[in-house]
Amino acid sequence: MIRRDFILAAAGISISTLFSSVSVGQDDFQVVEPDFSEGPPAEFPEGIRVPTAEEYDKQLEALTGAQNPYKPEIELGRTLIKEDPVLQSRNKSPFEIADRFREWRQGLVGDSGERKRQYSYYAREWPVRGNPIIMGFFDATGYRTPAGDTTWWCSAFVCACVQRSLESKGIRSREWPYASGAASSSYRQWGKDVITDLNSEPRKGDLAVFQNTRTSYQGHVGFVHSVVGNQIMVLGGNQGAQNEYNGGEVNIAPFDLVGSGRLRFLSFRRHDSLS
Repeated sequence: MIRRDFILAAAGISISTLFSSVSVGQDDFQVVEPDFSEGPPAEFPEGIRVPTAEEYDKQLEALTGAQNPYKPEIELGRTLIKEDPVLQSRNKSPFEIADRFREWRQGLVGDSGERKRQYSYYAREWPVRGNPIIMGFFDATGYRTPAGDTTWWCSAFVCACVQRSLESKGIRSREWPYASGAASSSYRQWGKDVITDLNSEPRKGDLAVFQNTRTSYQGHVGFVHSVVGNQIMVLGGNQGAQNEYNGGEVNIAPFDLVGSGRLRFLSFRRHDSLS
C-alpha cells in the first residue's frame, strides 16, 4: 500500500540490518551534494482557497519518493546511525529511540551544521527517491518491499523502535506484531488496554492507536508523549508538520482524543516491551 493513498496512515528497527531490504542499481552514478534546505511553511493568503485533501494528496507525488536511493545515500545513512551514541547505547526504551529520531529532525544531533542538516534530512520523506533509513524501518516488520518512503510507515517506525530497544538490552524477541507489523491495526490488540484492562491513565511511552474512519483496516500508531485535555501529543513517524495533510516525518504532533475527523482514537496500549 502506498502512503500517499492514505495521507496520514499506519507505522520498528534492527539497526544492524537497517538497509538490508534496499536494492540499488546506480553504482556508477555521480552524486551531486544534496540540497538539505527547507522552504518556509505553506501559507494561504486571504482570498486563496485552501486545497482539498484529495488535491493535496496529488501534490504528494512531488514530495515523496518511490525510487531506490543511490548507494552513497545508503552509506551516509549507515554512517549517521553508527555515529549516533544514543542509538548505539544500551538499555534504551522504544520511546527514547523514537525521540532520538525526533531530535534528528529538529536539527539537534550532529557536531557541525552540515551534519545537523543531514540528520534532519534523514528523518523525513524525500522527493523522488526513498529515504533509506525510513525504508530500513520495514526490516522490523513482515512487510519487506516498501515503495521507497511512500509506503505508510508509522507502524514500521514503532516496530523498529521496539526491536532496537530489545536488542539494546540483549533480548532477541518477536514480541511486537512482527508478521503483520507494517500496519497500525497490528497494534489494536497488542499488550493491554491502559484504560479498560489496567484501569490506569496513559503515560509517556504507551502507544496511542487510531483508526481511519473511512477504512477499517487503516489508521495510525505512535508513542504517547502527553495527554492534555482532549488532545494526545503523539511522538511518531509518518506524521505531518502539525497537520494531517503534510508529507511524513518524525515529530510530536497533536491528535484528537474525542471528536470527529479522519482518524478516530481507539485505545492506549501498554506492553512490557515498551518499558
